[in-house]
Amino acid sequence: MILPPLPVLHPPPPSLAALLGDMLDIALPGGPLLLPATLHPMLLFIAGGEIRLDHGGALAPAGLLGGCAGIRLATASPGARALMAWLKPGQLPRLLGISAAEAFDAYLPLDLLLPTAWLSPLTDAAGDALRPRAEALLCRLATRHGHRASTLALPSGWPARSAGDLAAHFGLSLRQFERRFRASAGQSLRAFRPQARLNRLLLNARWTSSPDWADVAAAAGYADQAHLHRDFVRYAGRTPSAYIQSLGGVDPALRLYRLPREAVLRMCAEPGLRV
Repeated sequence: MILPPLPVLHPPPPSLAALLGDMLDIALPGGPLLLPATLHPMLLFIAGGEIRLDHGGALAPAGLLGGCAGIRLATASPGARALMAWLKPGQLPRLLGISAAEAFDAYLPLDLLLPTAWLSPLTDAAGDALRPRAEALLCRLATRHGHRASTLALPSGWPARSAGDLAAHFGLSLRQFERRFRASAGQSLRAFRPQARLNRLLLNARWTSSPDWADVAAAAGYADQAHLHRDFVRYAGRTPSAYIQSLGGVDPALRLYRLPREAVLRMCAEPGLRV
């Protein structure tokens, strides 16, 4: 199988650097795609071809893919090309004026959120012409919503702290904190914790060809290897061993998993999570 050119990362314009990670320009080989669970929303602009969610139909040329607590399955047409940008934690209100909960586990075409005229410059944009037009649109949105407050940053060491302790950190009652967390993250803190734990493992691990999964599980804070296995399947769509094998494979469904670790860190949220 001949794969498309390697993805290219572009830093956002300076005016968007506080809101977005690097933008990923990726050509897709056509066929199935497996999108991992993600804690944070992602902007998606389609520069050519078509991408269809298995249970949601064809994606609009420009849209917001919300955070989700499980994998998504999709299919790309041959020659499809996409521009992706993950929002940094807590910044969705400052770009689109909505909370993460409003987009959680959903795909929102941007024409539902913006005046149609704002999207018209993207209509005939293809290939390399799309990115500057998408950036211009996002700069316009940042000007429109930039006055809104971002959400509060979780403190260092938050995974080891109880919900009550975190509520006290913000000067909130437990009920207030839980309500604010769900509105900001789209899910409860209890559901958020295991997904964040696997994300940290995937971002920080230095994989060998044959990891000792019992040691990996213990170092990452899992009760046992079976617990790690369940979370891998739920959030990454593959068993741990299959995930490792996929990193060097050619399966087009797993193309996003084979990005260099440094690229993922630059694309995605900075270390501090926000609520």
